[in-house]
Order: sequence, then C-alpha cells, then structure tokens
Amino acid sequence: ILVCDLEDEYGSAGACIADWPNEDFIGLLDLLKTRGSRLGGMTGQYFLRFLGRDGWALSRDVVAALIREGVVDKAPTGKGAMKAVQAAFNEWAAESGRPFAHISRTLALGIDA
Repeated sequence: ILVCDLEDEYGSAGACIADWPNEDFIGLLDLLKTRGSRLGGMTGQYFLRFLGRDGWALSRDVVAALIREGVVDKAPTGKGAMKAVQAAFNEWAAESGRPFAHISRTLALGIDA
C-alpha cells in the first residue's frame, strides 16, 4: 500500500525516496515509520541503505560515537534527539563534502569496540 500511495503522490516510490532532501533525512525515516509496515527504527535505515539511498544507520557504534561527540547523551529515540543527529550529519556533510553513509561508517569505525 505504501508504494502505491507514494506513486500517487510523487509519481513513483523511487522518485519519492531518491528526491527526498538529505537535509531532512529524519523526515524520510518518519514517513517510512508512520506509513510503512515494519519500516521504523533500524529496519527503515537499512532498507534505504539497501536501496542505495544515502543516509545513516544508527548502529550501536554510531550511537556511541554520537554520544562521544556530544550530539546526544543516549540512543536517539525522540524527535529532539533525532533533530540533533540530523543537524550534526548536515554540518559534517557540509564541512567534509562526504555523503551521510560515509560519515556514518567513519563514526562507527572510530569506536574501539
């Protein structure tokens, strides 16, 4: 149903996902969570990565790095914490010129686990 709804609204589900601005990645995650079946949390993040869509994956190591960097103080679950994550990724992407997926992977690899 989600795919058909997105097709009606955006011309295709692929266009919706591909054209969604990175600066509002949390909005795309929220769309998947609220309108898709079982696409909240990590499932939605990995689904988008599997499709080749740039974005982060808030794995344990990425969350640990975000805590280390002072972005959040615990695993981000609420809207305020997710906005802080979005702002941090937006800033790091602007500074580095790197996509969110590269930043996410770099954060994960920077944790000595």
